[in-house]
Amino acid sequence: MGLGDIRYDHIIAATEEFRRLGRDNFLRTHGFGRARSYELVLDGRRYDSKAITGVAHGYATGDFLSAGDFSGGAATVARCLRELGFVVDAGASSHNPADLLARLRNLKVSRGPGNPGPSRHQPLSLLWAISRGAAEQPRLTPWTRFRDEVGPLLTEFGLPNAKATPEYPFWHLQGSGLWEVRGIPNELAKKMPNMSVLKAQHPQAGFTAETADILRDPVTRLDAVVTICETYLEDVDRQALFERIGLSGYTTAGGALSPSEEQSSGDVMDEYGRTTGPAPRRDANRSIIVRDEALARKVKDLENDRCQICDTTLRYLNRPYSQAAHIRGLGRPHSGPDELQNLLCLCANCHVLFDGLEIYVDSDGLVRGTRGGRDARPLRRDPRHPMDEAYFRYHRTLCTLNARRPGVG
Repeated sequence: MGLGDIRYDHIIAATEEFRRLGRDNFLRTHGFGRARSYELVLDGRRYDSKAITGVAHGYATGDFLSAGDFSGGAATVARCLRELGFVVDAGASSHNPADLLARLRNLKVSRGPGNPGPSRHQPLSLLWAISRGAAEQPRLTPWTRFRDEVGPLLTEFGLPNAKATPEYPFWHLQGSGLWEVRGIPNELAKKMPNMSVLKAQHPQAGFTAETADILRDPVTRLDAVVTICETYLEDVDRQALFERIGLSGYTTAGGALSPSEEQSSGDVMDEYGRTTGPAPRRDANRSIIVRDEALARKVKDLENDRCQICDTTLRYLNRPYSQAAHIRGLGRPHSGPDELQNLLCLCANCHVLFDGLEIYVDSDGLVRGTRGGRDARPLRRDPRHPMDEAYFRYHRTLCTLNARRPGVG
């Protein structure tokens, strides 16, 4: 299969689709695996070269190639991309999910007098940066904003009696290989700049472009959050921390909840402080996820509206009632796909327990409670209803993160 029809703009179109879908969805959609060696490097980001080329061929000719349709390597894909003016890295990237997690586990954190544990300044700063990435905010942050947002975080969740010095993680996180600081002249960057230099130079800092790209994958991002918390923040109230830092979506399998509506200032109260009259209303504009209702109906039909966990069949308005539950949530920060392999048919009670991380499905297909005291029972499976173990593994990781029970995984 020739690649001669591909032009520069076709490659660009493929990279734009890659960023829009995310690496895993892009590769799964077009039938490719991750690159083992050759990677396209563009604007500081890395792309799986063979997948990009196969999709670019589709933009050029209408024939989208999958991995089995053509061979990759130096003489085909790499040559095509280089002839079009692109940079191709022939070696496997040193920054991959496994490398990132290893670097997170081995941060060069200090240990102050009177505090036997490692300093939390760098771990808390990294979680804060991860929350920005999950919210699709710019990866580089001005020093003044970093100071104003991370400083109070260090005071609230740092070690007892530790000083809140946001300038230290802002600068020293560069030692992790995952972080960069821009805007400090070379002659002033030989040692950590003092506060007057930071104020005068207006530097920015954040994850490197490559690290930020890796963390766009929701699975890797969750693994990074778990690694930081279990390595450095074991004794921290994680729900309080996540709420404070903007990662509250990780406290439920369904993603972040919408804030409750505030009470209208025009409510009329009785002598006991209760609202009288009809419930207040207000206009609101909001963005909601559009689910595939036909897919939800399909999983319910396959399971005959019977809960796969407790075998209950509910009835409502004289009809069978069940709920289609996503194993890896659709909302942020989970960004799970709306597909049959990511769906369960559950009763309302088990749906709440599953989304609330009170129950999980272990690697043997048994439903267990995260807090113990619940008899394990097999998840009912219909051969017509495939379910992806990767989604169950993601859900178990969330349970581990919140329950701090390593055995869950």
